[in-house]
Amino acid sequence: MIKIMNWFSMVIGLIPLNRQEVGSNVIVDYAMMFIVPIIYVACYLTINWMHAFGVCLLDSCNSVCKLSNNLFMHLGAFLYLTITLMSLYRRKDFFLQFDERLNAIDEVIQKCRRVAEMDKVKVTAVKHSVAYHFTWLFLFCVFSFALYYDVRALYMTFGHFAFIPFMVSSFPYLAGSIIQGEFIYHVSVISQRFEQINALFEKINQEARHRHAPLTVFDIESEGKKERKTITPVTAMDGRTTGTFGNEHKLAGEMKRQLGQQKNDEDDVDSSNDEDEDDFDYDNVTIAENTGTTSEANLPDLFKLHDKILSLSVITNGEFGPQCVPYMAACFVVSIFGIFLETKVNFIVSGKSRLLDYVTYLYVIWSFTTMVVAYIVLRLCCNANNHSKQSAMIVHEIMQKKPAFMLSNDLFYNKMKSFTLQFLHWEGYFQFNGIGLFALDYTFIFSTVSAATSYLIVLLQFDMTAILRNEGLMS
Repeated sequence: MIKIMNWFSMVIGLIPLNRQEVGSNVIVDYAMMFIVPIIYVACYLTINWMHAFGVCLLDSCNSVCKLSNNLFMHLGAFLYLTITLMSLYRRKDFFLQFDERLNAIDEVIQKCRRVAEMDKVKVTAVKHSVAYHFTWLFLFCVFSFALYYDVRALYMTFGHFAFIPFMVSSFPYLAGSIIQGEFIYHVSVISQRFEQINALFEKINQEARHRHAPLTVFDIESEGKKERKTITPVTAMDGRTTGTFGNEHKLAGEMKRQLGQQKNDEDDVDSSNDEDEDDFDYDNVTIAENTGTTSEANLPDLFKLHDKILSLSVITNGEFGPQCVPYMAACFVVSIFGIFLETKVNFIVSGKSRLLDYVTYLYVIWSFTTMVVAYIVLRLCCNANNHSKQSAMIVHEIMQKKPAFMLSNDLFYNKMKSFTLQFLHWEGYFQFNGIGLFALDYTFIFSTVSAATSYLIVLLQFDMTAILRNEGLMS
């Protein structure tokens, strides 16, 4: 389904042709992104300036039909031209940058998968796959029905010239929905990467339940140097101090550095040691593992992965977030007038004017279609935010359990504490949004329904009886 949507997006000029190739021909890549908008503008001007092939220009189209059709057509023009101009801005650069960062993230994730996935994780993945494909299949059926209804009605009215009114009626909403489909796909990819690193975090969390801490409990936040039962100081013949290591999991490179800095008088503590430990390089460390299967060595990579995925979310929202604003606005207006026409017009004079019924049902169909797309966008954005928060919750749970690898060396504790604190700043700094006007989460549904209710209270108070009588629709 994703490949079908991408090919269709390229055909109607929403994304470049060779969006993942750096050295491709620019003219070929952006040809359809200029040709299709020109065709749309030509059809729009044909109806509004040449007064030909428009539903509102027919004699059987009454005043209510003309008002509804003009609103639908001009709102579609605003939607299509806005998203087209935004699509021309760094569209190919975004695809190249997204694929490059995603490949780098996948390489690190594969590197961190040194433990086999559990059966429960596999079952969850299967369920997610079924829901994922069912959602795309449902969207495909909804759009197929909407296009079939509009094309069939226009062909019965205009014959072979039905292409012209179709370009200014349903095509803008189709194009806007496909752009949101691209946004849905990229957000779902980000959400899947969060799920993968959460599975690795959870693996560490499960191991922490079975691995016991040392017998002596230390205050890992104090600035004093702690005793370690696993280190036995030994004075060599040359007067240097060495130590023998126990079987517990520890960082070999860090212990060498500590042994080099250890003084003869261990009671005299330098308070700057904790600051030096924060500068420890996790990438070059060699880890001496015990006989058990452990995965806490992945923690530094997982922290970096989480930051990279959040950065990927930022550039994705920067690309598709502005296009959500005109789409949500069009969805709001079409839904309100669809309810108004259905309750105040269609319920009273249904079946007396074919064109009026066509316009009314067109509002209802596209209001439902755009609301479904908008809901899926909000749902996936919420899922991505929740998965990113889940990573911090799992890390905090590991910290509360105080596993042996954290107590034997407080570098892990400092890194985990920094990660949870950094995520608090991220949560206040970034969230999927429409250029800051509204957040793309479930609270947007509540605010939209509240605003729509206020407008509907005003619209439903209009008395349409006199207008319908003047049009000969009521006796």
